[in-house]
Amino acid sequence: MSRATPAELLPVLRERYGRRGREARSRLLDDFCEQFGYSRKHAIKMLRARRPAPSGRPRPGPVRVYDADVLRVTKALWLASDQLCGKRLAPALALWLPFYEAREVPLPVRLRRKVLAISPATLDRLLAPERAAQPRRGLCGTKPGSLLRTQIPIHNEAWDVSQPGWLEADTVAHCGSSLAGDLPAPSGAALRAKAPPFGCLAPLGSSGA
Repeated sequence: MSRATPAELLPVLRERYGRRGREARSRLLDDFCEQFGYSRKHAIKMLRARRPAPSGRPRPGPVRVYDADVLRVTKALWLASDQLCGKRLAPALALWLPFYEAREVPLPVRLRRKVLAISPATLDRLLAPERAAQPRRGLCGTKPGSLLRTQIPIHNEAWDVSQPGWLEADTVAHCGSSLAGDLPAPSGAALRAKAPPFGCLAPLGSSGA
């Protein structure tokens, strides 16, 4: 006689597991884990699982709000903005949308409200397939580290530069499409205030990937 598989025994074991008390359930779990090599937590999940019968009704959940028309408009503005992230693209939509309508076609009122109401997180989710389909742009030659973040006060989301003293700095790797080998990596810094930014470049020599 062939050995029974877990799939064959689960319906019976689930029924027994549901009727028994605490001590009897513990013994049943011990036997089940010993026979099939499952961990205790995984065995509990298997014995408690209940698959609802298919009802044929649509799955519950929020109604889809942002359709293909919203994607068409946001994708065009996203590409025109050099593929901004959702946090930067959301406030830019209100500025760029009038120029899109002047160039393409005026949007219906309902569609325009949807485009202007979309959140940064929803923009990222909506444009994720489009972002993956685009050619790779921008290679990163640095890696984030927790040591510098804890020792140096950095405000990477501060856009209020009405007071002097804000410094914006970055390095640029002149690597083309590959980070292999040695390559020049100058650093750029700009002082931000009410006046136009004052920028400077300082070469850092070569950088090897």
